[in-house]
Amino acid sequence: MDTNRLSEAIVRLARLAERLRGPGGCPWDAKQTDQSVKNYLLEEAYEVLDAVDKGDPELVCGELGDLLFQIVFLAQLGSERGEFELADVVEQVEKKMIRRHPHVFGEMVVKDADEVARNWAKIKEEEKGTKGEKGVRALMKVPLSLPALLRAHRLCERASKINLGLSKMEDPIRLIEEGLEVLKGAKENLDAGIEETLGCTLISLVEAIRMRGKNAEDILRKSNQRFLDVLEALEDELERQGIELRRASETQIIAAWKKVKAGKP
Repeated sequence: MDTNRLSEAIVRLARLAERLRGPGGCPWDAKQTDQSVKNYLLEEAYEVLDAVDKGDPELVCGELGDLLFQIVFLAQLGSERGEFELADVVEQVEKKMIRRHPHVFGEMVVKDADEVARNWAKIKEEEKGTKGEKGVRALMKVPLSLPALLRAHRLCERASKINLGLSKMEDPIRLIEEGLEVLKGAKENLDAGIEETLGCTLISLVEAIRMRGKNAEDILRKSNQRFLDVLEALEDELERQGIELRRASETQIIAAWKKVKAGKP
């Protein structure tokens, strides 16, 4: 690590944000607030995830830079109000990471990653003053703003840490199967009871995936892209046949779908 280069680059980026917001800077940047920037922060975070999924180092590097700038920009807003500076942000997270890794920076000995996770949760409780919040109240801290699938994963994950894991009380696979049977027999308009059952099915699917070491949000995000890729290939196949997508018959679409799925364009 070239520490001089890193230090200088971070300072330049912080000064750039300051200039954009200052006199003679950018009118658009000058108008931004915490509330407006948070949307860009979330968008850039998801673009980083997309880049990671694509496995393109150059793209990951670029998207991380975009995300970092949103963090630096938010720190600049805080600095202007006299609340905190970028240095405070960096120093606080550095201290936090050292505190939460006593097995690395202290004398604690751990046997595996699971014990690290338990210690992390315990230290976090002490830091946030939530040690007295036992049981389900501790789960209320999972942000409502998370995508529903990711929030379900976090709820299942944290519930398991307080001995309330769904898989302790029910077989997730059985619940999934029961939900699928209900869906098969359902009519077009789902009533409240069926919706509740299907909600339980989705939670069970998240738990079953989590128990196998994966995150349903990650899986679905990758599947969304694969689905788009297949649809694009289907449209290309129809074009090769001289068929316009919007005029294609159901039979032609199904035939093209099967051909693309079989990998035979």
